[in-house]
This record gives sequence, structure tokens and C-alpha cells, in this order.
Amino acid sequence: MYCYLNVVSMEKKIFSGSILKIHITGIEGELGIYPGHSQLLTIIKPGLLLIVHINKKKEHIYVSGGILEIQPKLITILSDIAIRGIDLDRNNIINAKNNTEKLIKKNYNNKKLSIKLSQAIAQLKVIEKMDKSKI
Repeated sequence: MYCYLNVVSMEKKIFSGSILKIHITGIEGELGIYPGHSQLLTIIKPGLLLIVHINKKKEHIYVSGGILEIQPKLITILSDIAIRGIDLDRNNIINAKNNTEKLIKKNYNNKKLSIKLSQAIAQLKVIEKMDKSKI
């Protein structure tokens, strides 16, 4: 049994197709969504979206948070930012994280910097999960 998934960012549709299951982090914790899941509308946290395709191949996508909607045969994820794991650049993310940490030390209460730092950390976690799944 399969269900259909759409992952849409503000810039573009990043994924559309039939899947076996997904794993994602909601505000209440980790969610494993399989075909036939009950209907749900929830907020998702920045981090990993793991898609298991119908051929059982796994795909990793970073999402910056957003909305998850589950209908009987359709899952929709709307996120400000969605980036395929293979498109994440570890060195650029580490540099951005380090620079943001330096700026935070100088300007501790800046909310935008805190958000930028949490996004970099979440992107690095996606890369780490991808690395572990290759082993």
C-alpha cells in the first residue's frame, strides 16, 4: 500500500510521488507516517524529512519547519525552506554555523541569528543521518 507525498517550499515543489512511509519531527515529537495514517494537521520542526520510496530507497530532505497535512491518500508538507540532503554543502554549513555563533556572542538576544544557527545545526544533522545510512 502506498500514499502520495508532496513537499513544497516557498521556491518550488521539491518532491512529488508515491511513497511507502516518511519520518519527520512534529511539535509533539517524532512522527512515522505510513499509508492509512489517520488525518492530521500539525506544525513540523526544522530538521530531517526521511522519505522511503516504493522501491525502499531512502531520501533525506532538510525542512526549515512548516505544516504537515495528512489526508487518507495524500501527505502534504509546506515548508519555507526544503533542501534535498544531497544538495547540502557541509563546509558551507559549518562556516555559516561558526560565523553565526561568533555574531551571537556579540549580540546575544538577536532572534534572527538564533534561527539561523538552529537551521545550520538541523542541516548538519541531516548530513549526519545521510552519512550513517550509507554505512
